Amino acid sequence: MVYMSALPPSWDADEAPTGSVLVTGASGVIGTATVDLLRTRGYDVTAVTSADADLRDPRATETLLQDLVPEFVIHLAARVGGLMGNAHSQAQMYLENIRINTNVIEAAHNAGVRKIVAMGSVAAYPEGLDLPMRETDIWRGAPHASEAGYAHAKRSMLAQLEAYNSQYGMDYAFALSTNLFGPSDKFDESGGHVLPSLISKFHRAITQGTSVTVWGSGASTRDFLFSRDAADALVVLLRDGSGVFNVASGRQVTIREVVEELARVTAFDGEILWDPSKPDGQLRRSYDVSRLSSLGWTAKTPLSVALGETFQWFAENVANARR
Repeated sequence: MVYMSALPPSWDADEAPTGSVLVTGASGVIGTATVDLLRTRGYDVTAVTSADADLRDPRATETLLQDLVPEFVIHLAARVGGLMGNAHSQAQMYLENIRINTNVIEAAHNAGVRKIVAMGSVAAYPEGLDLPMRETDIWRGAPHASEAGYAHAKRSMLAQLEAYNSQYGMDYAFALSTNLFGPSDKFDESGGHVLPSLISKFHRAITQGTSVTVWGSGASTRDFLFSRDAADALVVLLRDGSGVFNVASGRQVTIREVVEELARVTAFDGEILWDPSKPDGQLRRSYDVSRLSSLGWTAKTPLSVALGETFQWFAENVANARR
């Protein structure tokens, strides 16, 4: 049964946590945004990446937590991929994420961590649900086969958090995150998520004067969330949320609409080609964000602004490095 209480009983809702916060996966798209936001708001933050500790290794993970002894953990480290990356690496996605999550949660318990905010994924939802998907739907069936390895690893993390809450009283918030994008993303055109891969394709087409080829028909709907808004949601959950929360914008847009908006904000006037031989993935996805909204959170960044900022960051930080 999913633990769904709205607020941890020992905290005043008007006061932010004052202890130290460890952020794993701090160099990724959501990690960099979260660390920046926490530091801006005056939190005592330790940011760790895979260079600091291999979280797949239980001894390295234990050593890290015992050395730092944080009061709170925002666990973002993961092995991630897009539709094709998840589909073609099912075993690797499952095993590496299971190891990372299991080690972090156990080490956090052993170090006396008060609360974990953990990054899940909407990929963990069963396929064929009525929309919008709600947090109570998470165990109602199997996830989509294309992402099963990754999705089951995220489900296992939730099961572990529930168990540790039940036996040890360790508080947690589990973020069922929608498609995130922003600066510091992985702009992988073959195995990455749809939006960063599109940004890379558009930049290449603009600089080389070529067309852009987009996988699928463009008919699929997605809920895209800018990394800065997602980071704000995680900080809200750190302070006020316990249990499972959809972290999404609450707005749906087709892939075709995203492509058209990206063309507009980048002033791309070349040809856009659609490749229906490539998969669309699940055709429709939407999420009920009322639990998160009840804590006072809302997505603030318009899609056009978020796309423009991300494209500019890519042009300045990634494209130049590839030359």
